[in-house]
Amino acid sequence: MYAWIKAKNMKNTHKANSHVYKQRLYRGHVAMGIICSLLLYNSLFFGLYAIFMPYIRVWEKPSRHFPTMEITEINYEPMLEEALSDPNLSGEEILLDLPGAGEDPALQISQRHSPKIVFNPITQKRIKDEGGSSNLAMFLNGMHYGRPLKKLGTTIFGLVAAGVLFLIIGGLILISVLDFKGSKKSNRNIFSFWHRKLLLWGSAPLLIIVLCATVMGLSFVGSGPLVYLTTHGEKTNIRPLILPVLFPKDKPIPKLNEPVPMLPLKELIKKAQKVNSNINFQKLTLINWGDKSAKIKLEGYNPYVPFLNGVSNKPSIVLNGYDGNLIKQSKVMDRPWGVLLTDSVYFLHLLFGVDIFTRSLVFLLMLGCCTGIALGVMLWLEKKKKYFGKNIPFYHWVSKLSLAFMIGVIPATGILLNLQWLLPFDMKDRLIWQQGLFFDFWIAAFAWSFYRIHSKIAAMELLTLGGFLYFIVPVIYCIQNRSTPMEMIHNDMLTIFIVNLAFATLGVIFLRVAYVLSKTISQTKTLTFGR
Repeated sequence: MYAWIKAKNMKNTHKANSHVYKQRLYRGHVAMGIICSLLLYNSLFFGLYAIFMPYIRVWEKPSRHFPTMEITEINYEPMLEEALSDPNLSGEEILLDLPGAGEDPALQISQRHSPKIVFNPITQKRIKDEGGSSNLAMFLNGMHYGRPLKKLGTTIFGLVAAGVLFLIIGGLILISVLDFKGSKKSNRNIFSFWHRKLLLWGSAPLLIIVLCATVMGLSFVGSGPLVYLTTHGEKTNIRPLILPVLFPKDKPIPKLNEPVPMLPLKELIKKAQKVNSNINFQKLTLINWGDKSAKIKLEGYNPYVPFLNGVSNKPSIVLNGYDGNLIKQSKVMDRPWGVLLTDSVYFLHLLFGVDIFTRSLVFLLMLGCCTGIALGVMLWLEKKKKYFGKNIPFYHWVSKLSLAFMIGVIPATGILLNLQWLLPFDMKDRLIWQQGLFFDFWIAAFAWSFYRIHSKIAAMELLTLGGFLYFIVPVIYCIQNRSTPMEMIHNDMLTIFIVNLAFATLGVIFLRVAYVLSKTISQTKTLTFGR
């Protein structure tokens, strides 16, 4: 009898401890979720644009609106001679970024620490690069990790990424140990259901991406003390220690001062392709060009060994410049394991070298996660609504802040995209005006969110405005560039066409959501954000 009572007491104690554990885990998930949700949403929202950054980078520059040529069909020599006549180019190494690298159809010739000279390979004429007057893709990517706040922003977003790791793992545990039941018709349970489902479906890629982001965001910032101890107090910056390992410099080759004719670059590329047909060549380095000691180094990306190359680990082939004989070959697995690990971390986050279909799949998964985060915030707001009474419009600063962050950013980004084509490229301080108006419009959306008592009406208005601004982006593009969708397709400019179509589609989606929201507003008397 005593043993039975003791066993029963132990079972009850175990149940009580299990209940306390689940309750603490749940409360910790909710608290951490509210703390990280807005910045995480901001990171994911702009991360959606970062996924397609190579394509937006081409779309944003009129000088890049032409088809990409096959690298073995280009006559490089006339463009190389013109570039070498430029006084800004001097020295022994000439760098050529080949067409197609990063989806850029232009040929770029430069030297280290010198401006790039850009050519259209089709016309073989020098083109004016927009350079500092156009930085849309990089700005959207910078907003993804807090670049406007510089080191502080990188640190904050790195800490948020670390917090999200707890949210993902804790959320998966909660789904497995808690039984979520309730009426499917109530707003609370609808938000809870889709919050769990959307983030569950995207948990695997989100976990990988966030884990890599944590390493990228905190490794450089938090490595100072370790570097200080390793170097016995001589240094605190890790870059001088790791850059020679990631990007080792080749030994200088002495010049023989014996001029000899060089093989055409396209012939040298063909010879390199025969040596290793798996490499997609993206960059050429010409060493002592025109001399008997001339060498050409061809670097690229091997898509058959993903995750391990393409960022700092670039497989390469070195040939003689005058006869094309093989001198040296560096394969993907020839580099140290630390370089391979670094490339894998950056590859999995940056999606380097993957095709548009993979990017689109990741985009859809991250869009679902972004929506799941918004629904999680709305779930929390719905639970807090009871403290304000059933017949009182829910007016709470968290609600307004969430509205400004999650929906106010949509019309602000729409303004940014339209200004890309409305502002002249030769306008003084063009980037300051474009990015400044973006932040001004976002602040205006924030003010409007607080001005409107009923948050649902404010959300509907901001979505309507955002949808309209996104929808007219391709219209303004076509007017400014005197181009039609059919001409884009006919001229093999599918990248430009797809980007314009994507913006118009997003505009239609936002307008549709605003229409559905207006219907719910007309059917309810109590208007709250999150209902």
